[in-house]
Amino acid sequence: MGQALRKVDESNEESLMYINAIHGNSKGWITKAEINGGAFKQWHYKFNQLLDIDFSKENTYLSLNTFYKTYRRIENLKELNCIHMDLDTYKTKFSKTQILMNLDHNYFGKTIPIPNLIIDSGRGLYLIWLIEPVPYKALPLWKAVEEYIYSQLKEFGADRMALDPTRVLRVPGSINSKSNTMVKTLETNEYIHKLREIQTEYLPDIPKHEKNKSLAPKKKGRPKKVVYMFNERSLYLARITDLVKLCELRNYDLEGEREMILFLYRYYLNYFFEDEQKALGDTLELNGMFVKPLPTKEATKATESAKKVYKEKSKDYKYKNETLIELLQIAEDEEKYMVTIISKKEVKRRNNEYNKNKYKEKLKKEGKMTKQEELKVLRQKIKVLREKGLKNKEVSEALDIPLKTLKRHITYMKKNGLLA
Repeated sequence: MGQALRKVDESNEESLMYINAIHGNSKGWITKAEINGGAFKQWHYKFNQLLDIDFSKENTYLSLNTFYKTYRRIENLKELNCIHMDLDTYKTKFSKTQILMNLDHNYFGKTIPIPNLIIDSGRGLYLIWLIEPVPYKALPLWKAVEEYIYSQLKEFGADRMALDPTRVLRVPGSINSKSNTMVKTLETNEYIHKLREIQTEYLPDIPKHEKNKSLAPKKKGRPKKVVYMFNERSLYLARITDLVKLCELRNYDLEGEREMILFLYRYYLNYFFEDEQKALGDTLELNGMFVKPLPTKEATKATESAKKVYKEKSKDYKYKNETLIELLQIAEDEEKYMVTIISKKEVKRRNNEYNKNKYKEKLKKEGKMTKQEELKVLRQKIKVLREKGLKNKEVSEALDIPLKTLKRHITYMKKNGLLA
């Protein structure tokens, strides 16, 4: 009995150390999942709620990143806390010890960063790099880093289907029923990485965002594949975000556009994740949120061509913004909330607004006022002098403005209730 209690204490300590390392500063929702009898179930918690949960059960998982809502989907990502790699070492000809020795001597700190956590998952290894939390907008860069590390570790059993920011991994202290062993943390490293630092040191070809510039100056010659994929994924992420925002704006009442939204959503997810099963699962979950969802079989069939196009690369649905606006019947007031699905008119409006705000900032730095601010100050002075009983001619002379101009201001002020 005493030995069994010690094992439970040991597993709980393993779990708590891991949860604190990954989520000690997390603000969003964290997904806990279990597999029982082949059935996958998941729940969502805040960090403090996790501390009272027993993770010593079989096949217990936890998300590495957090979510705005209690839906484990890409558009709901709140914080990206980690880079991770799942090594299915049992699929290789090497032992775990041999792989770790090789990584330590030839890879860590040389071709890939040194991980913060190395975990024995039962039949494989998890490598986890803790990063200073970044928002979901950094997802294309996050994905590029994942892809790069995967390319370096393929020979050690790196799982191509596990490069998912919504992924859940086994929790140290839990039991892997396949190997009948406890998941254990083997090594730790306290240094917290920065995503941009990893990019700069290991992926210098990806363009950096600069102030007032969308991308750094392009290098001469043919762009490398990693840069191409980075730009493509940035577009896919923006499209996915816009589709979900449109659903929210319409309160998920989309009977006329359900099939098209679900098709596009699954299409973009396939290309972003390169994981057909994950794309379908998220698409069906989105369908379930509609006021009038399609039956599961119908939703699957209606979006099947998205999988076919992705798999066979037979056709590329790179719809132009104008086409998407027409297909989805996006109104002008809805465009204001979109990231990329916008008309030329909306682009012009945003540019004008940007230039206007930029001009205001410039005047503020120079200690000057905008024309609107100057008018506001002038009209306030007019109001004060009028309330003191001064006649228009006296006000005109006091403020050094023509009498006709003063009368126009007075007319405007009375019309808008600024002057009695």
